[in-house]
Amino acid sequence: MKQTAKTLIALLLVLLLAFTAVPAAFAADDDVIATGTGGEGITWTLTEGGVLTVSGNGPIVDDVNVEIDEEGYESSEMLDCIGWQLDSVLEARTANMTAAEAARARFDLVKELVIAEGITAIPSDEFSDFYPRSITLPGTLKEIGYSAVNASFAETLTMQSKDLVILGGTIIAGHKKDAATYASIDEAIAATVAYETQLDEIEKKTYAVYDLGAAYEMQCGIDNGLTEEEYLANFNEYYGTDFTTLDECIAFCIDRINSDFGTQYTAVDEVYTFVQTEDESYAQRDEELDNTITELYEAADIEDSLCRAYLGEEGQEDVAVYTWLTVYGPAGSGAEEAAATSGVPFEATTAPDTPITTFFGRIKRAYETVKAFVIRLYNWIRFNLAILK
Repeated sequence: MKQTAKTLIALLLVLLLAFTAVPAAFAADDDVIATGTGGEGITWTLTEGGVLTVSGNGPIVDDVNVEIDEEGYESSEMLDCIGWQLDSVLEARTANMTAAEAARARFDLVKELVIAEGITAIPSDEFSDFYPRSITLPGTLKEIGYSAVNASFAETLTMQSKDLVILGGTIIAGHKKDAATYASIDEAIAATVAYETQLDEIEKKTYAVYDLGAAYEMQCGIDNGLTEEEYLANFNEYYGTDFTTLDECIAFCIDRINSDFGTQYTAVDEVYTFVQTEDESYAQRDEELDNTITELYEAADIEDSLCRAYLGEEGQEDVAVYTWLTVYGPAGSGAEEAAATSGVPFEATTAPDTPITTFFGRIKRAYETVKAFVIRLYNWIRFNLAILK
């Protein structure tokens, strides 16, 4: 009897340890990997699982440093912008990634955007560069700036305020009606990553043409707004070279162009020039190169069947909204009106569970229930064994 009881206890302990280990998976996703501020009293945290939470009381404010030079030109620098801080996090993560990996990383950095109660305003473009699958906006929110949040790949957009002012341009999911539609968010993301990767490769090819032209301008004494020192610094930083003369840069660009486009140019005037010429052979080569670049861009654009529709203003006639996006909010609110404007499905509710929250919430609740049962059973058996002794 005692041996059987001990065996049973051992099995229960194994089960208890197994269930206790479950939170480790959640903890990894819940670990905070970055924090920052968004104005006085506003803080944000980002977890490994991609949950971005902005908390505090009052508006999110971007601290902008504006400078005016001697000629009266104005320049500005964002000192405390949440979007810019997130860009820094993404840049660090993608430092050694391929173009495809980096494109995908932007989609996965922020999977869930939660603006907590107490936040009253979101500035324009604050989160436009990131693509959360669910977005929750609080009842305290009074104003969303232009393109402040991006629901292009969102499944749920929760807007709980009854008097929220949308300054035209909350980006939502959409596609051109004459393009192939996507059956799921993941399918759309995969297509977009492929497009962005191809576009990145095309741009790298064309940069060599532009850089060659800039160097040639300087050699011809044409002012293009760059000093030779600035050009060399920019060139070496982009290509990872350490050239000290324009001739070296020009030779590098010609080699790169030949490699990228399958040409056999040997001189700069065969490729690119800003000097007017009647040379028919040059004109033919120039047109040939331009046509090649154009064809490359057109090939990429064909795959770009995603486009941006906007919540809160008149939608484009050739745009249809993806069926997976749903807007939640109080009935009769600006959220319902904005959803109707863009043809987005709307459900009247104040605080729906997002798919992510619901999924993990159910697993955690099940884990807590099983864990509590195992502990109670273990204590009961231990108590009865003590009596038997």
